[in-house]
Formats: sequence, structure tokens, C-alpha cells
Amino acid sequence: MCQIKIYMFYAQIIPKWVLNRIMNREIEPLLHALNETPRLLSELIDEIDPELYKAKIIKDKWSIHEHATHIAVGDIYGFQKRLKMFGDEEKPTFEPLSGDNFDELFFLNLNLKKTIDDFFQIRKKTIELAKMFSLNDWSKQAVHPEYKTYTPYIMLRHLLMHDHNHLYKIEDMGLGIR
Repeated sequence: MCQIKIYMFYAQIIPKWVLNRIMNREIEPLLHALNETPRLLSELIDEIDPELYKAKIIKDKWSIHEHATHIAVGDIYGFQKRLKMFGDEEKPTFEPLSGDNFDELFFLNLNLKKTIDDFFQIRKKTIELAKMFSLNDWSKQAVHPEYKTYTPYIMLRHLLMHDHNHLYKIEDMGLGIR
């Protein structure tokens, strides 16, 4: 994504449609991968024995249910708000996001099926917000205490890795050998 700085340099001499094409080669694959997360989560949950959903398979760690609902609502509680701030502010300031900021039973008390079903629309809205960005929006830097550099691209890449980290944990607990 450091190429965005180069694109900004050439933005005054290269037609906008050319720059957008170049940007799309980096951003579109990321947005496509993010779009697949709800499907992957839904399929994964369907493959797991429902008796395991709320079981504490690993002592003092989240259950499958908690990991799944956490992924499904994360966009609402953090990433959509951050995308709006990137669009509205020149240099937004963010606080770290953590599942620990919620009541201990918050994720466990969410209806798993409904939350996953809703996740398809929630993620669609996140992607739509990102697709509204201008070249200038993609190059904005935010202040984030856990990052030296924090741009919309870095944030969305982090979201994808966050999704897959939780998907891996769900798969390991639900389908792994104990």
C-alpha cells in the first residue's frame, strides 16, 4: 500500500481513471476477500456440532459462539465507524478495539444464527463504505496508538486478518482433534 504515496505524487499528471485502475488492483482483492468472510463463517459453523458452540473447549478462552458473534458484529462496533471517520476527517484519531471492552457475556448472549445471518448485510455495508472512498481518502493517515502508520487499507487488511484469526480458532476448536 506504500504505492498509494506514489500514486498521489502522480495524481496531478496521470488521468484519474488510470490511477483508479491501479488502485483497484490493490483494493479490490482485499474487498473481495472481506466479502467472503460471512460465507466462510456460516459454512464453518454449519460443519460444527452445535453442542460445541458454547462449550469452553479451551479453559479461560472464548467459545466458538463467542468467536463467531465477535467477528459478525465487529464491523458495527468499530470498522464502519472508522471508515466514516476516514471519509470525514483529514487525520482521524482512533482508540484500540478489543473484545474485552464488552460485557463478559455480550457475545455469548447474541443469537448465533441471527448474528451470522445479519453479518452478510453488515459486511456488505462495510465494503460499500470503502468503495465510496476517493484516492485522497485511501491515502489518509490516522493516529492509532498501536500503529506507526494507519491508513484505510491497513485497517481493512487488519480486519481481514482479524476475521481469519477467529475463523482459524473456530475451526480448530470445532473440527480439531482433542
